[in-house]
Amino acid sequence: MNRKKEYKTYIERDNRETDLMDSSLNQMADNSAEKEKRQQLYIKKKRRNKIIKKSVLGIFLVISILAGWAVATVESRMNAVLNTMDRDRSTDLSTVDLDDDLLTYDKDIINILLVGSDKRADWSESGRSDSTMIATLDLKHKRLKLTSLMRDMYVPIPMNGENRFNAAYSLGGVKLLYETIATNFGIKLDGYVIVDFKAFQEVIDTIGGVEINLTDKEYKYLTTAYHRGTVLEVKPGLNNLNGEQALAYSRIRQREVDAQGDFGRTRRQRDILQSIFSKAKGMPFSELMKLTETIMPYLATDLTNKEILSYIKSVVTLGATEIDQMRIPIDNSFTQKRINKMAVLIPDMEMNTAALNDFIFNYDGENLEEFIADID
Repeated sequence: MNRKKEYKTYIERDNRETDLMDSSLNQMADNSAEKEKRQQLYIKKKRRNKIIKKSVLGIFLVISILAGWAVATVESRMNAVLNTMDRDRSTDLSTVDLDDDLLTYDKDIINILLVGSDKRADWSESGRSDSTMIATLDLKHKRLKLTSLMRDMYVPIPMNGENRFNAAYSLGGVKLLYETIATNFGIKLDGYVIVDFKAFQEVIDTIGGVEINLTDKEYKYLTTAYHRGTVLEVKPGLNNLNGEQALAYSRIRQREVDAQGDFGRTRRQRDILQSIFSKAKGMPFSELMKLTETIMPYLATDLTNKEILSYIKSVVTLGATEIDQMRIPIDNSFTQKRINKMAVLIPDMEMNTAALNDFIFNYDGENLEEFIADID
């Protein structure tokens, strides 16, 4: 009886062990199948990702090629346009004999001499300099700046004694003008651009005019001083001036029209340049190219195409919408006299040199009036 019971117990235990073994084998089989299934899914996913990566890489490569081609095309077109500018390497400002150690300079602050002239036939000699400005591309403070240098300042002109500031250009061209600025104000300039007044008119006509408010006195002067042309069509108040009208407006310096006289004239010129800049910033590329093609033949410069393109890119990257403006001499820093029958301004050179250098190299966009007032 006991033997039967023991045998039965043995059989039952053996069956349980068999069932457990079968269960384990089945589970192993299931796990193996699941594992194989996961491996297959992983392989498929890996292949799909590889295909996607190759597709993305291919698209990126195509875009890169197209972008490179577009940039190359634009630069090629720009170079062709820039090549229409007058260039005389003998007038390079880098050839002017100056002691650079005595001049203020910063590689992140680009200063370009702008000269508005009535004469274009021979950029390096003669011609009347109607306006002189320093355009500053300040990458350090992310600002665009424009400084007018009053033409009636009575200053030393190297090798020519004392005279009106704008006499430097008529006596020795852009090189003597730069030398006069450097020796009087201690600033190193990176290049120059001479603008024929025809370019001034063409730019304004191309962008569709500039909006300017005319006072009653300005209106009366323009419509009586000019006897023909579109200048006679202006009216008091807000006008959208075309190139001819804007040029006439920018030249007003009569004190019976504006008590500021020549100071008012330089302000008008800077205001028009600000209007041109603001309007050009919003123009599509095709129109900007048209504008560039229109004005380049009226310009002369010592800047290379590479430098110009670099400066253009910097201005675009800067994102500035306003131009900080200044005038030399600053208020309360000069006296008015008549010398050799000329009405001239005798500037306090120490005060104005400090003002010009601080504005160009240190001004960061805060209150300009307070900034100038702090200069002593």
